[in-house]
Amino acid sequence: MKKPSTVIAVLITSLLISGVLALTPRQDTTTAPSQESARVKKGKSEWVYTGKDGKLAYKKTPAGDRIMDFSHAGYMGGGVALPTVPVKRTVQPSGGPDDTKQIQAAIDEVAAMPLVNGFRGAVELAPGTFTCSGTLTIPVGGVVLRGNGSGKGGTTIKMTGDKHTAITIAARGENRPATGDTGAAGSGSAQTTITDSYVPFGVSSFTVANAAGFKTGDLIEIRKPVTAAWIEFMQMHNLVRDGKPQTWIGTNRSLIMNRRITAVTGNNVTVDIPVADSFDKKFLPSGATVSKVKAPQRITQVGVEQLHIQCPPLEIAYGRAPYSGIRINGDDCWVRDVFFEETMNTTVLAGDRITMQQVKIHHTYTNLGASKPADFSFEGSQNLLDRCESTGGNTYFVWTSSLTPGPNVVLNSTFRGHGSRIQPHQRWATAMLVDNCSVPDGGIDFLNRGVAGSGHGWTMGWGVAWNCIARTYIIQNPPGSANWAIGNIGRREQTARLFDTGPIEPEGYFDSHGTPVAPQSLYLAQLIDRLGPQALKNIGYIANTENMFTNKSVKPTPPQLQQTDPVLGENLALHRPVNTSNVKGDTREFGGEKAVDGNDKTYWTTNDGITQATLEADMENPVEISAVELAEFMPLGQRVQAYKVEAQVDSDWKLLAEGTTIGKRKVHQFEPVVAWKVKLTIQKASSSPAISKMGLYLDKLSKAMGLQTGK
Repeated sequence: MKKPSTVIAVLITSLLISGVLALTPRQDTTTAPSQESARVKKGKSEWVYTGKDGKLAYKKTPAGDRIMDFSHAGYMGGGVALPTVPVKRTVQPSGGPDDTKQIQAAIDEVAAMPLVNGFRGAVELAPGTFTCSGTLTIPVGGVVLRGNGSGKGGTTIKMTGDKHTAITIAARGENRPATGDTGAAGSGSAQTTITDSYVPFGVSSFTVANAAGFKTGDLIEIRKPVTAAWIEFMQMHNLVRDGKPQTWIGTNRSLIMNRRITAVTGNNVTVDIPVADSFDKKFLPSGATVSKVKAPQRITQVGVEQLHIQCPPLEIAYGRAPYSGIRINGDDCWVRDVFFEETMNTTVLAGDRITMQQVKIHHTYTNLGASKPADFSFEGSQNLLDRCESTGGNTYFVWTSSLTPGPNVVLNSTFRGHGSRIQPHQRWATAMLVDNCSVPDGGIDFLNRGVAGSGHGWTMGWGVAWNCIARTYIIQNPPGSANWAIGNIGRREQTARLFDTGPIEPEGYFDSHGTPVAPQSLYLAQLIDRLGPQALKNIGYIANTENMFTNKSVKPTPPQLQQTDPVLGENLALHRPVNTSNVKGDTREFGGEKAVDGNDKTYWTTNDGITQATLEADMENPVEISAVELAEFMPLGQRVQAYKVEAQVDSDWKLLAEGTTIGKRKVHQFEPVVAWKVKLTIQKASSSPAISKMGLYLDKLSKAMGLQTGK
């Protein structure tokens, strides 16, 4: 990867953000209004606005792409009230060591009942605490599991026993194919290909080679194959990490959208939901395929309501966490008024048309390590998170799986915690709307993750952040597509793809930044446009006005401790996520985080007899550094006999410093580098190493020279 001098100049003049030198070569210099003033002043979007006829009007890109209609997200396709299902069985807490079997027996009893108007009935859990050592499975449609409230005096499921998920909605033994599966197209009774040279994102009609065999009402599968030409166009063909090529998306996979035909005119087909990606003939030599298919035989009409699901708070890396919350392998399902406490990778929406309403997730301890869990995971389409909350550090509040097409919507939700963010995760998900959400401690990112993970690359195309409040935004435009940030409050940042120094990725479309726009909610406005005002009331909104969005006054969590050395400056390693090759014991008392917590009385150490180990700090942004400070925990004596410090620069490791002894304090200074990760390797020690500090700095002299010379 080339390192143009302009990029280096930009890096040195970047802003310090919470101990991280953020790469912001074209930072927005306007002052964002306060949250209170934002509630009064309103701007106008050039991309979506109310026209003279009272309907929404849309601006198009030169290629014809437009922001899509996201209102199809949610239970039954959006705008439909969640049902109230009558109780058929009631379960009392036994007070014994395990209630799993008696709850499951009640679920199975109701599951065996006949469907009446689409439902079999509800299993009600009485107030009190139920101890569960295993997963509760809802194996058929039409069944609701309901407690008596998620708060004090309600119903608690206390998770114990071996590692498991609290609740699963899926037929027993069912494994839904992953999005973007590798199966062959054309299993339906009719098949054709799209012939348009370009089908823009957000439109609802296209031309096919032969529409014979298709009619209004047919369910179709639109399959956009991944091709080598498209991968190269997306600049994802050159991913290399530690000298090894990384695969973004294999050419045996496809982005798959299910739609229903609303009209056929000649060879022109109109569908009920706009397409969630563009189709460019240049990269699809055989064309995208359109196949008539049967409706999938999956569970539908299942709800989980009014529950508190709790497990012990654990200071642990999420990969070792024993309990997760709920996995939904069904369509037209819902979860409302459920409080998940301490679960990791809490919710997985693997079906379509799912609503999660007023679902809360709380983590007492910050997730440990550079790898992060997801509180809400989109693995299906047309899903809606509405008035949800999550609190926890070093997590992904919301992410998407690979080749997951929208529309998916996060509405009127609040997410709090240092080092956490809303960030689509991997391999080209499309069409996610983040609407009136508050992330006061973290960020909203639609970006190129490059070689992160195993080559996650471009994560999101055609995403929209609308009237949100966040600390930072990284909104980038992938080749041939767009991402939008409209009416948001917070700081704009720009970066190269993750782990690279440059070039800087093109910024997405920022519109009315710093000033919220009308209408207040894009999703609700589109819902009114499509179904009328009653659709809002059906989902619990009186009107599309500011007073329905009280989360805009959420305060950030208390700031983290900062440290400034009188010579070296601010410690940029403080509170960074850390991975280690070895840690003493099963607790985090001696975890790698203790070397970057600012406390000289804590330390990272290894198990007895382990004298070679690594500690790797993930800077999470490109950070310019020119000094490293190391310290051993001296009450245990001086143990280190050989070590080296490396930085990950342009997806490879560069040696910064090395030595034989550390002792009470050792400082190495070097030419400034832009690092994504920094790794300390203990090569030799007389006993288990005990490191009380690894500090990273852009020392004052280097910083002053950089600011003065622009180098």
